[in-house]
Amino acid sequence: MIAKVSRGWRVEGLVRYLMGPGRFNEHTGQRVVASWDGAPEKYQPAQDVAGGWDLRGLVDAVSAPAVAAGVGLREPRAEAGGRVRRGPVWHCSLRNAPGDPVLSDAQWAQVVEDLMDRTGIAARGELDGCRWVAIRHADDHVHVAAVLVRQESGKRVHPFRDFVRARETCRDWERKLGLAPTAAADRSSVTGPTQAEQEKALRRGVEETSREWLRRMSRVAAVQARDPEGFVAALKDLGVLVRARSSEVPAAGQGAAMVGYSVAAPGDLTAAGQPVWFSGRTLARDLSLPNLERRWSSAPPPAPVVGGAPRRTYRASVSPQERVAAIDDAVSSMEHATATLASGETGVGADGIAHAAGDMLCAVGVVTGCQDPDGRVRREAGNDLDRAARVPEQVLPARWSPVAQVLRQSAWRLASVRTVGRHGEGDGARLVLALARLVAEIAALRETQSRLAQARAAHRSCGALQASARSSAARAAVSGPARGGVARSVGQRPPVSATGSARSSGLHESTYREKQRRGRGR
Repeated sequence: MIAKVSRGWRVEGLVRYLMGPGRFNEHTGQRVVASWDGAPEKYQPAQDVAGGWDLRGLVDAVSAPAVAAGVGLREPRAEAGGRVRRGPVWHCSLRNAPGDPVLSDAQWAQVVEDLMDRTGIAARGELDGCRWVAIRHADDHVHVAAVLVRQESGKRVHPFRDFVRARETCRDWERKLGLAPTAAADRSSVTGPTQAEQEKALRRGVEETSREWLRRMSRVAAVQARDPEGFVAALKDLGVLVRARSSEVPAAGQGAAMVGYSVAAPGDLTAAGQPVWFSGRTLARDLSLPNLERRWSSAPPPAPVVGGAPRRTYRASVSPQERVAAIDDAVSSMEHATATLASGETGVGADGIAHAAGDMLCAVGVVTGCQDPDGRVRREAGNDLDRAARVPEQVLPARWSPVAQVLRQSAWRLASVRTVGRHGEGDGARLVLALARLVAEIAALRETQSRLAQARAAHRSCGALQASARSSAARAAVSGPARGGVARSVGQRPPVSATGSARSSGLHESTYREKQRRGRGR
């Protein structure tokens, strides 16, 4: 069971949507299944002959304490440079997994009443609690709408850690009702695309929202670069709009240092025609600039190239010998990391290996772009491994073991290759298979650590990698020896679409509905 909490201002607009037909007429059997006073039947709106609902009575009943206390239910205008405070309307959706049994209205009412009690919005037996209703319009989920104003005193309520309390409620009821188990709240999740972002992607005809695409491109650039300047250059080369933020006070004898950044997707504009910017921190906690710098300093620079000095920029040319050496080094480091996990390593060092495997997947996704037109490595496997590699309650692992450092070094070196070439199916298959074996051990590690949701994500990632490797191997059997392919690919540079090609294809309505069904948060 997954809970998603949000805040707003217009209780009427929320109730009208929940009791309405939905954006694709997906809402059916709309009804109030629970309420603050235990009598939801009193608030079930009457339906007219045209199939609409008279919602005035329901909206007035829920918002009465706010109206009496003079609490506004319309969003105020923000002053120049100021922020609009969070509204008094609290909304939480509770959704079960596709394979879970269908719960009755009474069971959902119990879950919601427990949620209201744990969050402190309406404690059991408290006369001064907030008013709320639970509305159901599908088999697998319900929505809770509450106005955060106490009934008797008229005081505003500010739920403390309501996201955490909601997660605890879901996990407890999973055990009680025999539902699919989910992970505890561990402060490691990333913000999923909002409904508005998904609808905007649908209108623009792209398969990923800007938030998802920018997160993926930022991870690729973080592997291709070793410092802030190279990171910005890599992002621009991937087609990302970048806005660097510098310190106001320059360092002694130096220019202003870069202290942060924001990114935007081309073509994603606000109503005023300006790019929609996302800071690295809002994309993912480990993509903030300070955490990227910690990642870059977690391992020494890659070994010097054969017959030359280390290259500082990811754009430097790559010799055929270095391409071969980088691929062999990546496979070797992945095999070493796999053997380390298989030997029983489960401590902090294992978390470092799992996190470094995320860098290796980004690097493999870059160099095998020509062999992976469906994006199994870059998107499917990458999204799931990102979930499996996170460390609970931490942004980055506390310690990087020598094995994790070598794995990260090899990922950086491989990313500099940029491509194994159009005819490099054999080398591509070697890399992806070695990565699949490593991810399988990460799945076993998470099972040993009782992180079952992360284990399932790692298993899904492993399956996507194996499917990609089979496709590459089949093409290699037709195209000939792998090394010949590598030699022919010298000097080739993948266009932006090699890593961002998913955005060029249309987003079908079925894909959008599937994302809505599975839930937006990760």
